[in-house]
Amino acid sequence: MKIPLFLLLFCAAARAGTFVPAPALNYDPTPAALLQDCRDAQKRAASALAGLSSLSQTSRTFDNTPWAFDGILAQLNEDTASGQFLKSVSVSSAVRAAGNDCETEIGKFSIDVFSREDLYKALKDYAAKGEPLRGDAARLLEKQLLDFRRSGLELPREEREQLTLTRKRLTELESRFSRNINESKDSALFTRAEMDGAPEDFVSRLEKADGKYKVTLDYPDYFPFMDNVRVGASRKVLEGKFNNRASRENLPLLGEILTLRKKAARILGYQTHAHYVLEQRMAKDPATVKAFIDRLKKRLRPLAEDELQTLLALKRVFEGKDADPVFRAWDWRFYDNQLKRVRYSVDEQKIREYFPADLVTEQMLEVYQKLLGVKFKRIENGALWHPDVRFYAVSDAASGASGEPFAYFYMDLFPREGKYKHAAAFDLIKGRSLPDGTYRKPVAAIVANFDKPAADRPSLLTHGEVETFFHEFGHIMHQTLTRARFSRFSGSEVARDFVEGPSQMLENWVWDPAVLSSLSGHYQDRSKKLPKEMLDKMIAARNADSGLFNLRQLNFGSIDQLYHTTPPSDTSAAYAKVMKEVFLIPMSEGTHPEAGFGHLMGYDAGYYGYMWSKVYAQDMFSRFEAEGVMNPAIGADYRRKILEVGSSHEEMESLKSFLGREPKEDAFLRSIGLKAD
Repeated sequence: MKIPLFLLLFCAAARAGTFVPAPALNYDPTPAALLQDCRDAQKRAASALAGLSSLSQTSRTFDNTPWAFDGILAQLNEDTASGQFLKSVSVSSAVRAAGNDCETEIGKFSIDVFSREDLYKALKDYAAKGEPLRGDAARLLEKQLLDFRRSGLELPREEREQLTLTRKRLTELESRFSRNINESKDSALFTRAEMDGAPEDFVSRLEKADGKYKVTLDYPDYFPFMDNVRVGASRKVLEGKFNNRASRENLPLLGEILTLRKKAARILGYQTHAHYVLEQRMAKDPATVKAFIDRLKKRLRPLAEDELQTLLALKRVFEGKDADPVFRAWDWRFYDNQLKRVRYSVDEQKIREYFPADLVTEQMLEVYQKLLGVKFKRIENGALWHPDVRFYAVSDAASGASGEPFAYFYMDLFPREGKYKHAAAFDLIKGRSLPDGTYRKPVAAIVANFDKPAADRPSLLTHGEVETFFHEFGHIMHQTLTRARFSRFSGSEVARDFVEGPSQMLENWVWDPAVLSSLSGHYQDRSKKLPKEMLDKMIAARNADSGLFNLRQLNFGSIDQLYHTTPPSDTSAAYAKVMKEVFLIPMSEGTHPEAGFGHLMGYDAGYYGYMWSKVYAQDMFSRFEAEGVMNPAIGADYRRKILEVGSSHEEMESLKSFLGREPKEDAFLRSIGLKAD
């Protein structure tokens, strides 16, 4: 691709005299250099692993075997972190492709590592010495031995080799599936009349082609369009394209992926891929997940059915007596938005005028600083991958202005071609103790796709995007405030069905009136805060769609569980069946939403965790509700008992330590307008 001159100049400046928070990070490599660095890192790791393997049994210690093994893999991840990350954020398609190749190679290297008998023997030989280990040291050795067993090291050689080949193939396919979604560039063209209801500032920033307006499938285009355009036929077109992203490429990939995941699980002796995955989650098995989903579906369905009837009635008002009697997938966002306008006088387009992204960022950082006892300082001369990116150092507030940073994070908030399509937090460097007694400073990045600034106004966020911002930054805090000794347990390296809990808890802050007021300021006059009557209406409307919204989450979790317990021959037909049964709204004919369901890679058999962890999130928030949303003492307790420990303890033990009791579902049910049992 041709790179704009301003970016070439920016990259040249970025190489000269800039600060890099870790020596291995390089955001301006050529594709060839990126791949060469990736392969050199693998060679260094292979050499270090050979050295570990060659030690005699009598000379083995915790430091030179389990801890060293953890450190070698951590160093490999550090040495390739920026290369793999650039797959999601680089302006160059060639660099993104190289980053994707590096990620695939590292995945295969990891498979090879955990297929090695000599390394497994090294750990077993150390374990056989029977040295007394406690706490996180005992947990590290236990987890490492389990990792090898789950990689087939107790299997006959032939089956083990078959498993290794299967997993390498999976690594390739999963990487391609994700890349196809990221690289999807489909769009639709509409006349102004076909976009009736779309906000003028939205229309004015759209590109034109053939005398029509080009609407992409990126979130800053898709959501405002679906929320506001009154023409159902237009919404149908865009929803159809959105839920067909990468379908031609990804449908055959998904079928093969599900088959191979089941095959790998069976080789290891697990009934299904879900059984294999859930062994290491808080839920432990598919039966527990099914009971959890069924229990919530039962509670939510009556609420959702009432909401759906209300939305259908509103649809008849808008479209007349000849309106389609079926509530369609392209109807939901629009009529949900209209309901909030009609019943609660909530106008998202008016609200977003009070949330300019720069002000929200500044005030959000202030909230986190006060709550968690930290200080953020922007670094102006940091090495970056794009001019939009901002870079910050993290230090303890108690250390004052001269305090030494203990972590760093980046913010990359606006969309561009080829960039990761959603919002996420990436841990580039994991915090961990080093053999010389120092601590590796963690580095993380929040990546989002908020509305880009325009010539006549700054970037403006919907309240939902403010909530997303708080959520993802909660992950950044989990990743950067860690004090875990080992990389294996660092930051958000917790059980996948708990990883969303800490960040989901922090979504609650954007519903607190005082916090919400501090985050707001009209983009034309920052002194004008979100009016109280508007704020009150937003809070009143918070649970206007809680039944359907939460059933939608359970729908994704149900589909994910189905795919990984009983893989269907027709993934689209299975998706349609589950969606109608759980979400109550039918899947649009001719669409294939599973092809763009990126969480099937990485969250496989684990998407239920969003709802599972939300239950725990609301339970944790109940302490803040009772003792003060901005109570720094509770914030410090949360930082110490949840964020700093990572997975150094069992997640349930950390949760009970913070709560001072067994966890309950009551707070979650109350938060969505239901009575606790």
